[in-house]
Amino acid sequence: YTMATRVRRRYAQAGGTSIATTSTTDRYLIAPVNGKLTEALFSSLAALAAHDSNYITFSITNLGQAGSGSNAMLAATDPNTTKATGGSAIAANTKRALTLNATPANLLVQAGDRTRIRATATGTLAGAVTQPNFLLTFLKDS
Repeated sequence: YTMATRVRRRYAQAGGTSIATTSTTDRYLIAPVNGKLTEALFSSLAALAAHDSNYITFSITNLGQAGSGSNAMLAATDPNTTKATGGSAIAANTKRALTLNATPANLLVQAGDRTRIRATATGTLAGAVTQPNFLLTFLKDS
């Protein structure tokens, strides 16, 4: 049974050179299957200390087939930030699990949906977050 679960998993990955220290950085992925988002991971070559005034907020939005959707796939809560209060620092070269939206319908995708992964800097980050990578895991409908 575990094999069937593994066979149904599909992955999509996005990376870039760095996250802007004073603005928004977007990456885009295409959903590979009809199914649902089951995990979102982040990793970077650089560390970033937690701070309550200068921090990153992570979000993922399903833009749908036409690019105009608005389903928030991540929880809009502090665990998806680098705030000192409620969030956490970024450790270099480690994976960080992002918190998914608790509404099951917000995690559903159709093959070909465009997803926007956004890292929004509030204030001025203490340093560059270089080589950010995001790995999304989708469970294919059976």
